[in-house]
Formats: sequence, C-alpha cells, structure tokens
Amino acid sequence: MPEPLEKNDPNPAQAGPAIDQVVRGDGNQTLGQMSGGMAIANLEGREIQIGDRIYQADPETVKRLVREELRLAHSEYGEPVGAGLQALADLMQAPVVRDAVVTFRVVFEAACQQITLIADYKALHDLLHTLEFQCYNGIVQESRRFPEDDTALEILLDHQLTLQSLLVEIRQVAIRETLPRAELSWVEDVHKAGVALEQSLTSLDRRDLQRTLWLLNRVLAIQPSRINTNLTGAARSLRLPDLVAALGLIVEKLAGVPLDTQKQQQFHQGVAVLADLNQRLTALIISHDYWQGFDLELRRIEASLDQDLMELEMSWPDLRERLSILFDGQTDPWIQAFQQDSQELEGGLQGQNPVKIRRYFRQFRRRAGDRFYQVDVTLKRLCEELREVGGPLTSVLRMMA
Repeated sequence: MPEPLEKNDPNPAQAGPAIDQVVRGDGNQTLGQMSGGMAIANLEGREIQIGDRIYQADPETVKRLVREELRLAHSEYGEPVGAGLQALADLMQAPVVRDAVVTFRVVFEAACQQITLIADYKALHDLLHTLEFQCYNGIVQESRRFPEDDTALEILLDHQLTLQSLLVEIRQVAIRETLPRAELSWVEDVHKAGVALEQSLTSLDRRDLQRTLWLLNRVLAIQPSRINTNLTGAARSLRLPDLVAALGLIVEKLAGVPLDTQKQQQFHQGVAVLADLNQRLTALIISHDYWQGFDLELRRIEASLDQDLMELEMSWPDLRERLSILFDGQTDPWIQAFQQDSQELEGGLQGQNPVKIRRYFRQFRRRAGDRFYQVDVTLKRLCEELREVGGPLTSVLRMMA
C-alpha cells in the first residue's frame, strides 16, 4: 500500500488504494491543482511522476491503477453517499450533531461548490453531445437535399425545435454563474446558428443553412474537448479527501450518542462509500493523465508519419520505456493485444519497412486511443455520480445556516 504523507484514516471502512499527491515547485499550488502530463518516472522510488504531478505511492500500486482503472469504477456511489448525507442532515435536528458538523462548514462549502462545478461541466458536455448527434449530424444529412426536397424541409423543422430546446438548456446552465463567463462565449454561436436556421427555413436560402452548419461545427470542433479538459481538471481539484476526513471525524464524535440507529447506519455507510469514491476517482485521474499524455504523444507522431518516419523512430525508445508500466507478465486480453501491437511495430522499425511501420503504428495508435476514450468515458461517468451527492450536501449546508 502507498505511504501517505500525513496519516489520516478516520474511516476504517475506507476501501481501495490510497494515493497522495505532492506538488513540487510553486509553493502556492495545492494538491491536485496541476495539469495533466505524460511520463511516469522514478519507478524504483516512492514518488511517481506523471507529467507535472508527483504521486507518493508504491510503484506497483500506480502500475495496477493504470492497468485496471476501468474495473475500479462502477455506478453505485452517488445513491448511498447521497442517502448518507441526507441522513446526516436529518440527524442535525439534534444540537450535538449540528455542533459537530458546523465545525467543518468550510470543508462542506468547498466540496459543494466544486461538485456543482463538475456537474455543470458534465451537463454542458452531455448537451453538446446531444447537439452533435441529434441535431447537427441530421442537419448535415438533410442539407444535401435542401431546399428542393419537401421531406428534407420537414426534417429540418424538427431539428430546429431540437436546437431551440438544447439552447434553452445550455443557457440554464450558463446563467448559474458557476462557470467562468469567458468559457461560455460559444453559447452565442449556438444562438446565431438557431437564427440562421430559422432564416434558412423561412427564405429557403441555402447560404443561411450553410452558415448554420459552419457555426455549429465551430462549436463542436472545439468546445467538447475544452469542456472535457475543464471537467477533468475540476475532478482533479475536488477535495474529497478533506470531506471524507471531516465526515470521519463526525462519525467519531457521534460514537455512543443516542440517535436514530437507522439514520446513523445510513450515514456511516455513506461515509464509507464516499471514501471508496475518492479512491476510485483518484485512480481514474491517474490513469486518465497517463493515457492522455500517451495519446498526445501519438498524435504528434502521427502528424508527420506520411512524410517522414524519423519522429517515430526517435520517439520509440521513450514510448517503449513508458509501456513497461503495462507489459510485465499481465494476462489481461487487452494488454496482451496491445503488447502484440507494440512488438509488431518494433519489428517493423527494426526491419526498416516503411509500409509495415505505418500499418503497425496506426493499429497501435487505434488501440491506445480506444483505451484513452474508455478511461475518459468512465471518468465522466464517475463525475456523473457526484451529481447525486451535491443535493444532499447542499441540504447539510442549509441546516448549518
């Protein structure tokens, strides 16, 4: 197990591997605030560096997290944690409970604000996904037959209603003012796209429809990736360990106090599950950092692959070293397939066969990209679980007022 920098285990039911983050450099930066990166270094020591962050953990634990992150996450966190926090809110009718909780007001407020931020990023990400697949793609399809085909016109009218509805939902998130205003300038482009679409359907002007597509494409080509990055950053900055520690101390303070037994059990269970959620979220963030960095490296190599193989040849020794975190006698079918891709690519490089090199690289690239996509989706799914925590956490805060 990793050795934390500060021993603090208020909850004996805490599950999963403990990982601590240590920030080197700027003393003003706090745990979990640094951006993602690529390399995992110093595997022989107690500190593991992934990009700009250093994790204080046993190397084998980090290796396992990167290999097994998808099996670490499941969708059963939000409900029990939410039920536990709601039980705590109910127990706060008793002055002894309220006094114990009020001590940690700042911790509760910080966690609540960050969970709200994560929920809003996730909401925008989902809305843009819907915009692309239930609106934009359909408009692209029907634009080929517009304005001559009456059926295309009818379908575009349906897409107009979808776009209007999505814009209303997007604005509902934007007006909450939890997200920086500078990150929401694209909402105006969605509005302009709706105006252009309405003009196109009224005047049957193809140019207005092309402007609609141009505006929507500009949003969809840039914003989902940015929002995803911000979502991951917000998840990384979420101070769940502080909340877990605070709740664990509340559990200790209430030990032996005559209270509603069922509510106490719900609260204890919620604290245990929240501790597990914290560990799983940390594991996925570590894995996400690893695969994101790997994906960026492969994208850089791919950009010059058709013109020159030198970038791949020069980068391969470093990539091969970084793959050692995965290929150490594992029997997982996916890892074995990825290792086979790696061996075929290395064979192509050794044989100086450009055709095989490009084919094997693209196969290697696809499999790594698919893994990063799965990790990314799983991390967002875990962030979705946090939505169910936000409401009951807000209820606890209201009881402190």
